Amino acid sequence: MALAACSTVHSHSMHVPPAQFRSAISRPGTSRHASQGTEKSAAGLVEKSLHARGIRFGTDGTSLALYAFVSGRFEQIPADQARAGDVVFFDLGSGCGGHAGLVEVADADGRLGFREWRDGSTRHSYVTPRAPVLRRDDAGRIMNTFLRPKRIDDPPTAAYFAGEMLCGVFHVETPLATSRVMTDSSTHDHDPA
Repeated sequence: MALAACSTVHSHSMHVPPAQFRSAISRPGTSRHASQGTEKSAAGLVEKSLHARGIRFGTDGTSLALYAFVSGRFEQIPADQARAGDVVFFDLGSGCGGHAGLVEVADADGRLGFREWRDGSTRHSYVTPRAPVLRRDDAGRIMNTFLRPKRIDDPPTAAYFAGEMLCGVFHVETPLATSRVMTDSSTHDHDPA
């Protein structure tokens, strides 16, 4: 049995070809995408989450259209203020918004864990804005996920890591949270005189 993959010295990862892995988790007679609904793109994954939170909108299903909607409606924040549920956007070479993800966890050291859709499946990935080209830290933790493969014809300035491509983090307030804030502020601003 051959051991391979990106793993730490102390872990034991077994390389399993994607086709075998997918068939192992799929039920016979069903498509591997059957339960994923609209998550068949990075934008679809984020849109599904926003819709589940009560945010109603429609786009053409692309990450660029999602970026236009989110950047026009929600506050862009520094990456070190991100928290679970916020939306992250990446520039894959054609401008900000070429790829999107959902923040799942914000570590104290600034590393963000995010969920994304790429290469036909949902992935849990990482971006560390303060160290954009660091692949792993001294403990072996992934700090920045590869968002694109290296190609022979890439220019010397090509970016590969999530940290290099992060171009926007947006705090997404749900309609319910926004109405609570408005109600709370309106009661405090009331002048009884």
